[in-house]
Amino acid sequence: MYHLLTDIKKRDRQIHERRNFENDGCIKNWMEIDGKKSGTVPSNEAYDIAQSMMKSEWMLEVPEDIDNWIAVLCPDGKRCCVIAQDNKTKVVNKFGATINYFQSLFPYGCHVPNNCPSHRKRTVLDCLYSYKLKKYYILDIIEWMGVPYTDFDAEFRFYFIQSKLSEIPGIDKKSAKNVFPFELAPRMAASDLYPHLLDKSQFFHENIDLDGINFYYPQSLYTPGESPLVLWLKPFMIPDVLRRPVNDQLVVKPPNYVNIFEFSQSLKKKNKRNKKKKNASNCEKMEVDNLIEVEMDKVMDPVIENEMCIEN
Repeated sequence: MYHLLTDIKKRDRQIHERRNFENDGCIKNWMEIDGKKSGTVPSNEAYDIAQSMMKSEWMLEVPEDIDNWIAVLCPDGKRCCVIAQDNKTKVVNKFGATINYFQSLFPYGCHVPNNCPSHRKRTVLDCLYSYKLKKYYILDIIEWMGVPYTDFDAEFRFYFIQSKLSEIPGIDKKSAKNVFPFELAPRMAASDLYPHLLDKSQFFHENIDLDGINFYYPQSLYTPGESPLVLWLKPFMIPDVLRRPVNDQLVVKPPNYVNIFEFSQSLKKKNKRNKKKKNASNCEKMEVDNLIEVEMDKVMDPVIENEMCIEN
């Protein structure tokens, strides 16, 4: 049986350990700003933010009070962080690579009169990007106008970002100052979700598929890495795991699916294989690049090579 108290203690221990590391100077807080007089942000800012993203765990065991958790519906898309700062908006992926720049209506996200550029303030949102709709769905808030919200519980964070979005006219539409529309990913109490899963299969515009559901413990903080207080399920897993019916379209399972445990393990193995292949490919590329560089040196500077041969 899944013990909620154990998970809360685990969460608190992780937060305590991280804060101790930060106080000891062992790791750099991703929200710190470079103290140089120039006011520039650290060069590894994007990587630090990506490393601080909260990730869900598979719901291998069901919490006793799961009906009271907050269900956030996630469309098919790419996970990313959106950073509005210095009158521009930057998007970084979960590996810390910057993948896009554009204008948005978030504070410090575009050139408007009331958006005074500030190197020391920013707005950071945890999002999913839908390639089909060219739209960002907001999952969570990390920072707003320089104020971090990671130490606030999920229930408050969700209320806060919803209220802030309602104060920004046009944030959900494409415009010159808001190149991509932003929308809060649908969320509700888990107990309210079940009837919807039975009645319909589409929860987003233009038939965007429901990729899965994140279940947030209402009092959970936003902590880096995998959190036992944010649990993930694919729609077809709900009848087996939560013992709740879903409509026929959502219940379609992938080939060879047995249960959630074997499915999650197979994905882990697949990710490890892909990572090894990627590392091997990078090593081969580096070797080829080095060989090319050596050969180019020979072609570009044959005199030096001859002189070296004479000296030998």
